[in-house]
Amino acid sequence: MRENRQFQRASAVIKVNYQSQGALKMDYAQNISRGGLFLATNSAFQVGQQIELQLSTKGNTQVIGVPGLVRWVGERGTPPVKGIGVQFQLEDSLIRSRIENMINALEEPQLHQHNDLQIFILEPTEFIAKMYADGIIKMSNLDENAHLQGAVKIRIFSKVAEAFDAIKKGGCHIFITELKSEEIDGVTLIKKIRSELTQEMPIFAIAKGYDGDRQEAIQAGATAFLNKPVQMKTLFNTLLLCVQDLKAD
Repeated sequence: MRENRQFQRASAVIKVNYQSQGALKMDYAQNISRGGLFLATNSAFQVGQQIELQLSTKGNTQVIGVPGLVRWVGERGTPPVKGIGVQFQLEDSLIRSRIENMINALEEPQLHQHNDLQIFILEPTEFIAKMYADGIIKMSNLDENAHLQGAVKIRIFSKVAEAFDAIKKGGCHIFITELKSEEIDGVTLIKKIRSELTQEMPIFAIAKGYDGDRQEAIQAGATAFLNKPVQMKTLFNTLLLCVQDLKAD
């Protein structure tokens, strides 16, 4: 197979295979297009090294190359994970446009149909939780989202133990949680869900976006990280990407 690199300056290629087109699109929208990403790797890299991140999905032969620069080499998380901090070089409007066109051209998976789409929200402040719930319900009822056949149902929790027990009993398709507050340690909760209950259920972590919050959430097992104040359109579009990958009930 002939190698066809888009960026000749890259001294190393890192291949990342996503489970689905939806997962790739989400990572691009939330991380890569914003300029940076932490990549867990035991391979040797040097600060200042040019790399190319090659994005692909299961069952798809198309590879999307994104140019980047290694900004730091070290460890993150608890327990520590070796890796590199990559700054993506998307300043060239032609390169960025070409990559985004390829991302947008990915085929959309057919949505699985659910009798109900059950979403659990863990948020200690009642009016914030209600704002999320009302926004999701309102947007799911729009004509453009008619493909979300079946009811979208939401349960709100203010206590970690209650949310965990409800997830354990089953029926939750997507879990949205505050990451850090006086009442909620979302990082520990996400780790517990991933280790004891499920690796598959999409989990959204929401926080004010202090340095390290995004990485902590993703390393704990969150599917997506959203900054406060949350834009409802962003929350709902991220939800749609996750719905595409849900297994039919």
